[in-house]
Amino acid sequence: MAAKGKDLSQQLEELISSLQEQGILTDHFDDLKGLQDENNPRLVDEIFTIFLRVAEDYRAELTRNLSEPDVNYSEVHKLAVWFKGSTTSNACGRVALACQELIDASEAQNKEGCLVALDNVNREYLVAKENLNRIVGVTVILNL
Repeated sequence: MAAKGKDLSQQLEELISSLQEQGILTDHFDDLKGLQDENNPRLVDEIFTIFLRVAEDYRAELTRNLSEPDVNYSEVHKLAVWFKGSTTSNACGRVALACQELIDASEAQNKEGCLVALDNVNREYLVAKENLNRIVGVTVILNL
């Protein structure tokens, strides 16, 4: 069993390294991991679980706002800035970059640009979500 745990630990480290090389995760992930200790071995999992829940709310609000005939660009801008801050804090590099595109489009009050940027945000978010869930799943197994 110990060898299996080591194999999983190594696979997790390789996954994280690969995600960082692809820009899906930033080096800030290492900072988050550094906050975790034996008293709270699942801290990163808990942070990611909360982030994923909040991110779904941001995505829903952005979609709702951009589906309005008269877009409230200041609201879209505010939500995009908050979402970017959340993704940056949670080391989701490509989602943060996509959020910046949405911020830029909302500042230009460009609805088509906002919709294209939101599609990119959603695409990058789903990639990040899948990989964050993989990290959480392996971490849970390792902490059993």
